[in-house]
Amino acid sequence: MKKILIIDDDKELLASTSKLLKNYSYDVITAADGRTGLTKALSENPDLILLDWMMPEYNGLDFMNDFEKQDNYKTPVIFVTAMGEGINTDNYEVDALNSGAVKYISKPYNAAVLLSSIKSFLRIPKADISDSTGDSQRHIYNDGELIIDHNQKQAFRFDESLKLTSKEFELLAYLEKNAGVVIPREDLLHNVWQYDFFGDVRTVDVTIRRTREKIELIDPNSEENSAQYQNQYKYIKTRRGIGYYFPKQV
Repeated sequence: MKKILIIDDDKELLASTSKLLKNYSYDVITAADGRTGLTKALSENPDLILLDWMMPEYNGLDFMNDFEKQDNYKTPVIFVTAMGEGINTDNYEVDALNSGAVKYISKPYNAAVLLSSIKSFLRIPKADISDSTGDSQRHIYNDGELIIDHNQKQAFRFDESLKLTSKEFELLAYLEKNAGVVIPREDLLHNVWQYDFFGDVRTVDVTIRRTREKIELIDPNSEENSAQYQNQYKYIKTRRGIGYYFPKQV
């Protein structure tokens, strides 16, 4: 049974989240403040931590600053927090990810999204978990929806295998490793096919389309998803006339 630590000063939310997770057979421990949470994180060695940001005296970032110095820092931490109405949470989300958290979820949270995120991160061994913000030594990309396991050469959406072919995976992995960089088709052909294929760059387009069919929620073959809809893709985007790229921030 996987153990989850919830750290939140909102007692009602602490109780309701605890009940939700117990209903899904998780072993749940709780803490009503950040310092107690850190003590339990070190003594209980949970498999995952749900962390509130806006706690008095010792907030979520204070927790992360101290927790990252510990031996069991590899435990995934998901920020679940509210910043109030009218506040742009983008900067907070970036700060949360930069602090070492693996995901940021706003309150009031959607239970299905929270449970799916928990399930996604718990299926990965602690030693292999890293965030999606650019560690060159990472082995796994995980944004809570898409998982790219570079060591095992597999990709998942939530907990379901995407069953990519070897070239589809290599193409996706290469784009993700170079996130934010628009890569021309010729360069993709050179770096992914590694000179073992000499042919038309349209082969790249075909492989991109097949990969999108498996990882994107938008059907790349439908008529409505012609060139003007290219930016709707979440993971493999097109820079018209140049090439393809995996976004740095999904």
